[in-house]
Amino acid sequence: MEITSSDSPFLSQHTCLVFKDRYLVFIGGWNGHIRIPGIHTYDTQSNTWLPPALNEPLLTGFPQGAGLSAHSAQIIRSLDDENTFSAIIIGREGSLRSQRKAGNIYLLYGNLIDMDSSQQRMKYVYCEADSSLTVSSRSYHTSTPITPCTLVTIGGCKSNSVDLLKWKIIHNKKKKEPCNWPGRLDFPLTSCTVVTSFIKNIEQKQKSDLTQLSPSYQNGWRGHCIIPGVGGLFIGTGEGFNALRHGPLNSAYLLKYTENDSSIKPTIYEIGTIDEPRAYAVSAVCSNDGTAWLHGGLGPQGKTMNTLMKLIRVD
Repeated sequence: MEITSSDSPFLSQHTCLVFKDRYLVFIGGWNGHIRIPGIHTYDTQSNTWLPPALNEPLLTGFPQGAGLSAHSAQIIRSLDDENTFSAIIIGREGSLRSQRKAGNIYLLYGNLIDMDSSQQRMKYVYCEADSSLTVSSRSYHTSTPITPCTLVTIGGCKSNSVDLLKWKIIHNKKKKEPCNWPGRLDFPLTSCTVVTSFIKNIEQKQKSDLTQLSPSYQNGWRGHCIIPGVGGLFIGTGEGFNALRHGPLNSAYLLKYTENDSSIKPTIYEIGTIDEPRAYAVSAVCSNDGTAWLHGGLGPQGKTMNTLMKLIRVD
């Protein structure tokens, strides 16, 4: 059922997060003309769009003339106010003319004002993260929580395929976390039963039977999908940076991580091939049965697909 209205924004390369199990928060994107940092909020209860936060007073803190596209976004849990939205954004700020070579991390904060009234709106503020938090410059990447205070960012650049971003929570009750420092991520994620079975299988195999990739895997990915399991992530589909090889990749990988008191060590294994490879598709895992679904994307010869598929293991 389509519920498009006249005030629905024209966007691509944007991200979407859910707030209060009610609001859809669409962050940044390409509007057909420029990259924007603007936020569009949809109320699924009243089926209405809130006033778009495109500039002051509803949107502040982002560099003038810059925007966001092909970035990643993850929810940060709010501890103080149930009407406060928080997220961490990883990507490059850019305009039509230029993009910085360094990666950018922003914290995005939103406040819901006059909820359930005809004047309800969201006011958003961007805050650039502390300089001690760094990632490589990326686009069309994924960022996934693997602990409450650790994000693993995969793909989006030719080398250094994996970035691990880890931080500590400030426990001093008298001192609030500064706006440029993230809180706890929304974790754990819903796990896919098939991916969890892959992880258990790897744990039972001898190292000599596994194909392990170096952390600086040179070919890289972009436009791939990430499907979480218990103790690891499935990396599938997407495309590479090899100009001589066109179309989606059919290799499947598994990022397995082990955690101890001092560090988290991610390791990537090649685990097989994908029968129906896609790039720039969207995926989701159902919480009731742990099934992972994949829809759309680009298939062979760059054809836009309408296929809906679920992840199964074929031995």
